[in-house]
Amino acid sequence: MLGEGPGLESFGTGAPVLASELVAACGRWPAFAPAAVELGVGSVFAFPLRFDAVAIGTLEAYRHVPRPLTAEQTGDALVLADTAALLLLESHRKEERAAPRSAAELAQDYHTEVYQATGMLSVQLQTSLRDALARLRGHAFANDLPISTVAREILAGRLRLDEGGADA
Repeated sequence: MLGEGPGLESFGTGAPVLASELVAACGRWPAFAPAAVELGVGSVFAFPLRFDAVAIGTLEAYRHVPRPLTAEQTGDALVLADTAALLLLESHRKEERAAPRSAAELAQDYHTEVYQATGMLSVQLQTSLRDALARLRGHAFANDLPISTVAREILAGRLRLDEGGADA
């Protein structure tokens, strides 16, 4: 409504916008930040909902107490944003099937790809599943890609993450 803020910025850039100290962002968003702070918002985090490289919306999270998200929370929010985008796209998809796919079926497909890629990475890097998933999330975040896209690239053999951190 104010024409500015982390959600619109995230939508426009296609990148996450993390404002852990909203009061410090009054210069960045002179209408949004003071209005949100007045309502008791301390932090706001916006994540783009993407279909490939195209932003179709944003997922926003707010905190009363100003503090940053942990790396794990940021990774989880990226996964949630990817899942929400899939669900939104599926609801608009016109298929010849009589019954649309349920949210559970979509989530299962999404998680299957991510977990299969995690397993492949675990074997490839000779590491735990937890560390392999962290590498997968880290690569997605560092390259501004949905985790599902990175998982599909790994499963198709088009992307290989090496042990030293330089990915090919």
